[in-house]
Amino acid sequence: MKIVTYNVNGLRPRVSQFGSLLKLLDSLDADIICFQETKLSRQELRADLARAEGYESFFSCTRTSDKGRTGYSGVATFCRVKSAFSSKEVALPLSAEEGFTGLLENFSGDASRRDDSVVEGLEGFSVDELLKVDREGRCIITDHGHFVLFNVYGPRAECDDTERIQFKFNFFKILQTRWDCLLCRGRRVFVVGDLNIAPGAIDRCDAGPEFEKNEFRKWFRSLLVRNGGQFFDVFREKHPERREAYTCWPTNSGAEEFNYGTRIDHILIAGPCFHRDENQGDHSFVLCHVKECDILLQFKRWKPGNIPRWKGGRNVKLEGSDHVPVYMSLVEIPNIQPHNTPPLSTRYCPQVYGCQQTL
Repeated sequence: MKIVTYNVNGLRPRVSQFGSLLKLLDSLDADIICFQETKLSRQELRADLARAEGYESFFSCTRTSDKGRTGYSGVATFCRVKSAFSSKEVALPLSAEEGFTGLLENFSGDASRRDDSVVEGLEGFSVDELLKVDREGRCIITDHGHFVLFNVYGPRAECDDTERIQFKFNFFKILQTRWDCLLCRGRRVFVVGDLNIAPGAIDRCDAGPEFEKNEFRKWFRSLLVRNGGQFFDVFREKHPERREAYTCWPTNSGAEEFNYGTRIDHILIAGPCFHRDENQGDHSFVLCHVKECDILLQFKRWKPGNIPRWKGGRNVKLEGSDHVPVYMSLVEIPNIQPHNTPPLSTRYCPQVYGCQQTL
């Protein structure tokens, strides 16, 4: 089983770049594909951007117009399956949820959930606090039986923007509360996506003297098993000493050509392996079930032989995202009980269902 996370920096231009949504998805060759920064509003969800043969898809779109953020951010999870009905495939989720507070309506128009029915563990937050962080379309949660997958696009906050810094604190605090409740119930949790946090100096090309003082960086590290937390940073577990392993580059001055980047796209795992009858001290999910985790550098915009992006003041625009995908391959993941695609699937979204689907 293979899981990929990819900040596409706009799903529409990536689909155009690859020729179709299906070609984009197939190029990643994964069972579960998590996109961030789709930059689509709910009104823009059409078949050519949301539906592809052999995949089920789940979207969360921006629902706020604060500071011009309409059509900003957005996440989508695509699951490659043989069948969307009576399937035993782990890639097809048992359930799916837009957002992570339990307050957003799903595509099926289910009105049974009241606006103030907060999910377990979040009762200590006000409805306004929860809706503010959930309206930017930054999370899709899919339950795959053996694990719960959080597809996350973490907020960015400049050092002098106190309002966004507070927003980012609230976002991660509420998100952590949600997955902590799942871990307390014995569930495995996968967190994948662009978290907009480089955890260590090894993960950033220009880590300066103030780098270690960043509060979000401290929070990220507190999650890790090596620091007493419950999560493994899967890439670093597999490649603890690899330097200049970046997933994002600034869009100016030839950063990709000179590998002037940062590692902010992550796959985190918490929870036990499947070998419950054996000595758990010698086991972990990463050790027992993760075959590999790496960065797909072939998706970089700049490649050897390209026209230099920055040469003598000449700026050459390169096609593609400023991020590259990160993948994780899993082994010994058993099937689950037969189930159907959840109601949140875009196959039930009126904007998509009512359109002719050109594949």
